[in-house]
Amino acid sequence: MDGVVIDSEKLYSQSEEKLLDQHGVRFDDSDWNYIKGCTEEQFYNLIYSKFNLDIDRSELISDGRRFLKKIFSERLGYMNGFNDIYPTLRKKYRLALVTSTGPDIVSHVEGLLSIYNKFDLVITSADTKLHKPNPDPYLKAIDKLNLCPGECVVVEDSIQGVKAGKAAGCRVVALEGSVDRELLKDADYIISHLSGIQNIL
Repeated sequence: MDGVVIDSEKLYSQSEEKLLDQHGVRFDDSDWNYIKGCTEEQFYNLIYSKFNLDIDRSELISDGRRFLKKIFSERLGYMNGFNDIYPTLRKKYRLALVTSTGPDIVSHVEGLLSIYNKFDLVITSADTKLHKPNPDPYLKAIDKLNLCPGECVVVEDSIQGVKAGKAAGCRVVALEGSVDRELLKDADYIISHLSGIQNIL
C-alpha cells in the first residue's frame, strides 16, 4: 500500500521525525531504510531497542498515530501513475492489497481515499502473526485468492517487502523511490514509475 498505491512514505517520514524529535531521537539512513515496509510494532521495537526513552510505549504509539492521521488528512493522495494503470490492471487481474500497516491507519486511509473497493482482498498487519520480510502476508493473500505463488506478481517499494514477496515464491516488481535502487536488487524487475508494470505483465 504505502509507496505503491498511496503516496505516503514521505508523510510517514515527516510524521515519525516530528514524533521522535520531541524525544531527542535521531535515526540514521540505515534505520529509515529498515523501517520502510515494517509494521508499527516493528518500528517501535526498533526505537525502544536503540534509545532510552522515558515515555510509555502506548503513549508514544498514540502520539504517533495522531501525528500520522493529521498529515494524511491534509496531504495524502494516490501514487503518481496509480490511477492511470489501475483500470487496465483491474480488468485483467485479481488484485490484493497486502500491507504492513495496521487496521486503524488503513481504516483512516479508507475514509480518505476509498481504497477497499479497488481490491478483491485487503490484508493488514492484523491478519498474520508474522510480517514482512516473512512471506506470511503474501501467502495469506495467495491462499484466500485460491492462487499459486507462481501465478502472482508482487509490487513493492521496500527491502522488507521485496524479501517477503520472493520468500512467498512470487515474481517481484520493485518500484524505486522509497529506498535507493541498489537496495532493491533482489527483485526480479525494478521500475522507476508505475507505468513500467505494463511492460512486464
